[in-house]
Amino acid sequence: MKSYQTFIAEASLWDWMYKKNKSVFYRGQSSSGKGMGIGMLGLGVYLTWTESMAQRFADKQSGGVVQTYKVKRGLNMCDNTSKAFAEAMANLGRKPWEWSHSKEFSGFLTGELKQMGFDGAYTDNPAEGIVIFDKKNVKEIK
Repeated sequence: MKSYQTFIAEASLWDWMYKKNKSVFYRGQSSSGKGMGIGMLGLGVYLTWTESMAQRFADKQSGGVVQTYKVKRGLNMCDNTSKAFAEAMANLGRKPWEWSHSKEFSGFLTGELKQMGFDGAYTDNPAEGIVIFDKKNVKEIK
């Protein structure tokens, strides 16, 4: 069970990003809607809080575009520096910093974090960004 202080510390960065961006985030993707497929934080919709970073990802893809998304309010997000994230990685036999570029591993990580009650994960690095596991929790803004 998380202490109140741990809960506040983990939630504060996400809450700050969410409020600062007014729930609007960016995604660099191919013209068909596919991302880079790295999946460092799990499987889902990857976003960033800077349009310039999304543009860098778009530039690396065929017909790349930057899309704008609104993220649903009230999601339970996991900080990649939190004890919960470390526990999920440990359950998969990894240290928190031991990433895999395997889609299978990303799927297992997503499952672990979902079992712990998380709707996504995030970092403090705009290149690594945010992942929202269920696309129903994001809406593309046209």
